[in-house]
Amino acid sequence: MFFVDDNGDITLVQGDNGELNVWDLPTDRNYTLYFAIYDENRVRFGSEVSVATNGSSNATLVIPPALTDLLRVQSGEEYSTYYYGLKICYEPDGIEDTLLLGDSNLGDLNAITVYPKKVEGTV
Repeated sequence: MFFVDDNGDITLVQGDNGELNVWDLPTDRNYTLYFAIYDENRVRFGSEVSVATNGSSNATLVIPPALTDLLRVQSGEEYSTYYYGLKICYEPDGIEDTLLLGDSNLGDLNAITVYPKKVEGTV
């Protein structure tokens, strides 16, 4: 399960995959869009996920189960909260811009609510 609300907050089950669609991207260059997950202490979890925009105004980031499996829920807790950020980059010109989602403002956090996995499965 992977849900994204109107402000970009994500709810998922640990170890599940999902997609994050991002709209209204600039189309003047072929940017790379980056996604990273971190905790309340700004410690990053796993590797960043990226996708080339190819001049499109929208892009889809595919979040693999190996990344969400790193997000732990403590025993006895119903869920845990993590955070994520998005950035578009254009390396030749050194452009790096952090994206704001929905009605968020500079400094607002994009939350990821993680529920514990219910079954391991094999893929």
